[in-house]
Amino acid sequence: MLISNSSTIILIAKITLLPKFLDAVKNIAITNVIYKEILKKDSFENLSIKKEIEKGRINVASVEEKVYAGIIEQFKIDEGEASAFALCINGKYKAILTDDKELIKVCKIEGIPFISAMAVVVKLFKKKAIRKEEALEKIEALQGYGRYSISVYSYFKDMIN
Repeated sequence: MLISNSSTIILIAKITLLPKFLDAVKNIAITNVIYKEILKKDSFENLSIKKEIEKGRINVASVEEKVYAGIIEQFKIDEGEASAFALCINGKYKAILTDDKELIKVCKIEGIPFISAMAVVVKLFKKKAIRKEEALEKIEALQGYGRYSISVYSYFKDMIN
């Protein structure tokens, strides 16, 4: 199972691929910390995420602050990212959905697999869940929403072309 931080699941929902992504992976998890972040705002994407939680396709996993507090200090990452990382290193989850630059660095240091929102688009394209035109459109939209470098954007765009 995958665990997501808030930014990546929000990005996937924002480009309207959350249902298709969940069809492909069956379900994912977010932490109770991330769930609280999502509850703060009633945007389209957050409402989409809440709907998938209600359907049981997104699980909310509890993690206590004492479990991830040291991770925040050690790696200087935010609370949501630290909570997701704490559960992932526990071995219950096989990868983290993240686009957070600092969390990606930590994953690389610790050897934890991570998947970005752009990689999700490529995965859906390769599974034929979306057409090439739609995949390119979603990559373009993510470039506008996210903080991707031109090289990262070009890399994922080339994977579709």
